Amino acid sequence: MNIFDRYISVNYLKIFSAVTAVALGLTVIYSLTDFLLGFRVVSFGVGLSYVLNLIPLGFYILSSLMVNVSLLILFRRIFSRKLDLTAQSFGLSPLRFSLFLIGGVFLLSALFLLLNESFLPSLFKRVWYIEKTYKKKQEVGRIVDRLWFVKETERGKYYVFVESLDVESGRFTGLFMLVTSPGGEVLEVVEGTLGRWRGHVIYVDRGSAYNFREGYFVEELRDFSLGTEVGLEEIGIFAEKMEHVRISSLLTLYIKGSRLGLDTDRYLSEVLYRAGMSFLPFIVFLPLLASLFRFRSLGAGMASFLIHLIAGWLVVISPKLLADKAGLPPHYALIGYTLLLAYLLKGTHDLAKGFRI
Repeated sequence: MNIFDRYISVNYLKIFSAVTAVALGLTVIYSLTDFLLGFRVVSFGVGLSYVLNLIPLGFYILSSLMVNVSLLILFRRIFSRKLDLTAQSFGLSPLRFSLFLIGGVFLLSALFLLLNESFLPSLFKRVWYIEKTYKKKQEVGRIVDRLWFVKETERGKYYVFVESLDVESGRFTGLFMLVTSPGGEVLEVVEGTLGRWRGHVIYVDRGSAYNFREGYFVEELRDFSLGTEVGLEEIGIFAEKMEHVRISSLLTLYIKGSRLGLDTDRYLSEVLYRAGMSFLPFIVFLPLLASLFRFRSLGAGMASFLIHLIAGWLVVISPKLLADKAGLPPHYALIGYTLLLAYLLKGTHDLAKGFRI
């Protein structure tokens, strides 16, 4: 580590810490205001849990802003002292000059991806549960669409998806259930067109099933039932959203469902979205860094920051837009992801080559 590495690393960490403190402070103010004004029950325990869960989520969601605003502030100091020109006079390329910053932001993005396995989904689920339970105007509606939950037993896991459920009558349409062994082997697939939810039991009135272990197919399923952990009256609160499911579970459903010829677009779109969201700080950071070295202007850097933040965000959310809104396969989003990767590689090449001043 040379003198430039130490200067950049220490100053960036100081700036990033200050920017993070401001951003998380605003998150705390927002969460407290929302809690005091928007919740039916003002309880210290509920409020503390709400705030403590929102703080790490705020860091994750606002990281693309914090990382890159900190970079702009750092380069304001670098430009004023002409450290970038001094480094280039010593033969240091922009890539080498900012290597520790690039590595740090990349590791932060990789950490976000790892946390998206269980930690971040569990935080989203806790916040969602608190809001559903205590927030004003959060009464459960008559119809629950795209109900999703997982039940674990000694036999294995039951992945259950219900297209539409009427919580008053208990009638539902469009059930799909995948049963896997503890080792991940597919045991049974059940597809129901009509059914009923009574108490803590799901009944399939019309559907079909295939048992892979026994090797038989039931074309017209009758008298099938599955016990659940929650009752119909609780389902509006406890139904899991796709955002609350582990990445490993989503990948399991996608891989096994694809082999069975089932619709797995929503699982893939969620996995792609989480991967893109995790690396959004790095996606914006690298082009911004190249723009700052190329133009040596904070104005150009700010314009680059806004352009790449918006463009990167659109690419990141494209899988969900395709699957949920347009009804198209999320595979098309891989075109944008591939182009984005090529663009980042070009930016890395430009930083390694350097710019004429």
